[in-house]
Amino acid sequence: MDVKNMDKKTETKQTSLFGGFVEDEQPPLEFVKVYEEVASEGDQFTLAPTTSKLKRDTETDEPMCLTLIDSNKNQALTVWFANHPSAKYKSTPDGVRLGRAVERCLRIGIADIEDLEAFFQENDATLNITHNGEKGRLWTVSTNA
Repeated sequence: MDVKNMDKKTETKQTSLFGGFVEDEQPPLEFVKVYEEVASEGDQFTLAPTTSKLKRDTETDEPMCLTLIDSNKNQALTVWFANHPSAKYKSTPDGVRLGRAVERCLRIGIADIEDLEAFFQENDATLNITHNGEKGRLWTVSTNA
């Protein structure tokens, strides 16, 4: 829904992720699918999140997913903390892989998922996902300090 911003006299649109408003000139976020970007051996994907947003289940209040947003590239990556109930293969969810990568980077344990969200909100970090052949995708996180 478009609205007029009376102070700035610019067209704005409501964004669904944060519920706020963004200016029309800002392109929409491109949500990246890791399994498409990093499909074959040697493929690599890098994201430098500028913010993160945790989504919880409305009934149980359990964390469901975390969205990392790189506003410089207008890209976002959503990772889930559990497999879909009807998933054909029960592999380690990407949210768990991301948590382990942050733990390796910080050399500490992540107590809860809120700590994972806070890490990307408070640190200048880079996420790198590389396909390593038969071993699958390697998730690494580094801080840019």
